[in-house]
Amino acid sequence: MSIKRNTIANYIGQSYSILIGLVITPLYLQYLGAEAYGLVGIFALMQAWLQLLDLGLSPTLARQAAYARGQNNGFEHFKKLLRSFELIFVTLAVTIALAVYLTSDWVAAVWIKAETISFTTLVYCIGLMGVMIGLRWFASLYRSGINGMEDQIWLNVVTIILSSLRFIGGLILLIYFTQDVQHFFLYQLVIGICELLVFFCHFYRKLPTTRFVPGLLAFDWVSVKSVLPFTLGIAYSSAVWILLVQTDKLVLSGILSLADFGYFSLVALVAGGITVLSGPISQAIMPRMTLLVSQGKLDDMLLIYRQASQIVLLISLSVSLIIGLYAEQILFAWTGDRAAAAWGDDVLIWFALGNGILAIGAFQYYLQNAFGYLKLHVIGSTVSAVIQLPIIYFSAVHYGALGAGIAWFWLRLIWFLCWTPIVHRRFIPGFHLEWLRNDILPICMITTILAMTMNYLIPLDIVDDRLTFFSKMILMSLFLMVMASFCIARVRMSLLEIVKKALVRY
Repeated sequence: MSIKRNTIANYIGQSYSILIGLVITPLYLQYLGAEAYGLVGIFALMQAWLQLLDLGLSPTLARQAAYARGQNNGFEHFKKLLRSFELIFVTLAVTIALAVYLTSDWVAAVWIKAETISFTTLVYCIGLMGVMIGLRWFASLYRSGINGMEDQIWLNVVTIILSSLRFIGGLILLIYFTQDVQHFFLYQLVIGICELLVFFCHFYRKLPTTRFVPGLLAFDWVSVKSVLPFTLGIAYSSAVWILLVQTDKLVLSGILSLADFGYFSLVALVAGGITVLSGPISQAIMPRMTLLVSQGKLDDMLLIYRQASQIVLLISLSVSLIIGLYAEQILFAWTGDRAAAAWGDDVLIWFALGNGILAIGAFQYYLQNAFGYLKLHVIGSTVSAVIQLPIIYFSAVHYGALGAGIAWFWLRLIWFLCWTPIVHRRFIPGFHLEWLRNDILPICMITTILAMTMNYLIPLDIVDDRLTFFSKMILMSLFLMVMASFCIARVRMSLLEIVKKALVRY
């Protein structure tokens, strides 16, 4: 499988999902209203927190699928592991749905600060959220398996179709049929069922034929035990990570009115898009890095690591700087709501910059995942939680969304500077300073200087012509990335080759 083709497919799929979300979300706000859209934000928050129950099984399955491809008869063991994981997922999916249903009255009455939506409607919607979360979480098992098989072109085609049904279909429902938030969530439930069935069928078609066929209820403890250290390492670090990135949102959901939390959800969606931009590359390189390590090709793995980290830094830093420097203008041009733009202006810049750092900081985890050794990651996650959780909680409670954003930025920066060299020293001794000096710092310096200069020379105002504004934003972002890309050695070499060929030709 080609990393290049998979990366391009991942970017097309992710870009489409981001774009359609950015286009449709303001219309959801318009047709549902701020409070009902706040429920959509609550759903996203619940879905994130209930990922704690994943227990590291999805990423483990993805890694084992990639590893099995590099081994003789690797899928004999893999199928035993898959059936065992399926049984665990079914049990936990039902548990999630029941738990959310049984606590829906309390969440509606105590936690959510609604003013216009009735209590009955809140309870009904929360109950549907529980079922949807269970279904989409179960589907993530098969999505991870397909990703580990590197069938990412198919995965992105289906993701585009499902995103279209989820967003465009939901908008059509609101415009032409009903604006009742209960019907909106019911429609999303139907899409969740379709998603699970499609991923399940395709994944089983992709699995190679083996002599061993596990029974329907064949739980294989030996297979599970063999990956348990790796799985528990991911489970623990994922739990800590969810605590770190979702604590502020959980606190704010109980402090802010449902309408203000809807505005905050818009800010979180824009800032979250920055980390999503790095997803296609990580999806493409993690299975390949694991495969190369299993084959003992460490130099090839390291080359992929360096090139991918440069590309992710270039993209994430360029986008986060543009979003941060033009936060209020972007929010207004996106939503057409001046109140939402004013509310999110000071908040968005900090979350955007923090997420830009987060995207490049994730590479030290990709390295540990490739080697299948997560002990250091578990230690780092623990230290990170002990230090950062109290700060995030205090900032959110006492200083609201702005305090949480500022704390998020500084914590991400300090952690990247302190923890990444420790991981590199463990797995690639003598690598960190060279990586920092040659691959990271030049891009950071040039991109930041160019972005600040553009902001000074091109002070865009909030205007009603939103299409013109977005066109300027896109052109500015592309210009920034193109100019900063000359810091990447491979780009310079490719350009030099093009120039040499042109000179020879003429």
